[in-house]
Amino acid sequence: MHKGVQWPNPTLKWPDGKLICCTFRVAYEAFRKSGRFKKSPKIPVNVASLSHANYGGAVGVWRLMDIYERHGIKATIGANGLAVEKWPDTIQAFHKAGHEIASHGLTNDYHLTDLSPEQQIEEIRGCTKVIEQCTGVRPIGWAGPGNLHTAETLGILADEGYQWFGDAFDDDVPYVAEVNGKNIAVIPKLNYANDWRAWSGGLGNATTFFEGFKTSFDYMYEEGLRGRAGAMDLIVHAELGGRPNIACAIEQMIRYVKQYGDEVWIPTRKELADYMLNGSGLKPEPYRPMD
Repeated sequence: MHKGVQWPNPTLKWPDGKLICCTFRVAYEAFRKSGRFKKSPKIPVNVASLSHANYGGAVGVWRLMDIYERHGIKATIGANGLAVEKWPDTIQAFHKAGHEIASHGLTNDYHLTDLSPEQQIEEIRGCTKVIEQCTGVRPIGWAGPGNLHTAETLGILADEGYQWFGDAFDDDVPYVAEVNGKNIAVIPKLNYANDWRAWSGGLGNATTFFEGFKTSFDYMYEEGLRGRAGAMDLIVHAELGGRPNIACAIEQMIRYVKQYGDEVWIPTRKELADYMLNGSGLKPEPYRPMD
């Protein structure tokens, strides 16, 4: 069989010869002034928009937990601090079930790009503290609101003890970065299966969501057979993917991945970061965000 072009070395290999790493995530978000929908600059506090967002904590997150539990999937839950404060019982239930709780900022009303480096430190420490107080475990992964970050963000996270960063877009697979004399796993944002894109203002459906996932998975599986490790990431927002018209696609994705058995690795991002930092053998790359 023709192997195709040899990708640049070093070549990433997954544990035990697996072809694809597939992670499952939930964005668990709360807002103070306005959520994603029915936005209006004339409304200081948009109750209708907040109501839509609150579906995630009241209903959606429980449906997602049920799906993952029934299929034996350990997910990574990216929770913002306000969601943890509003719905601590769900965070504790996810943690008790063995899912990873990662940091997603304090609130989705603003982004790290709105803050100075000093304010970013306060933001990161604040979210870390809220999660640790709720679960008893300090989070080691960060994926911020909108995936927006500054040139200083990665160094701040490394200094604060974080082991993985999920806001980069510059690769198909994770890599190890060196910043401020520390190593951190960079797990790029992949939009192959993002319910925000599939949602389409409520007009989206499970079929298009699943087909986008399947098409991407199939292509990377073929690359895996030719020797290049692949990565897949499902990201659902509790207020979107937790609704029936999207949630049913998640079950389809899990069943599809599991039919490949031992060829697919399904870790939490914490487990993935541990492998990247301690088991992959990859040399850290100096972090140069402006290059």
